[in-house]
Amino acid sequence: MPLAGDVFGVVRGAIATVLERDAAAISADSNLRELGIDSLGLVAIAEMVEEHYAAHASNLRIPDDDLDRFVTVADAAGFVQQQLGAERRP
Repeated sequence: MPLAGDVFGVVRGAIATVLERDAAAISADSNLRELGIDSLGLVAIAEMVEEHYAAHASNLRIPDDDLDRFVTVADAAGFVQQQLGAERRP
């Protein structure tokens, strides 16, 4: 399973790409809505994260219904970390 910091970096990188901002300016506590991410932006970020992990032999899926639950960057990264751990359990 990827380390939590690695997952945070992937999620933060996807957010930075969508927002066209420097990733260093995005913290774990950054509020997604305050950053200016709308529902379409969340979908784009989810797709980027899924594609990243698909390249690493993961079947990660982030359902659209779960996206609205993410308030901060840490919420999104934590969800991804949890899903990656769940898919590796027997």
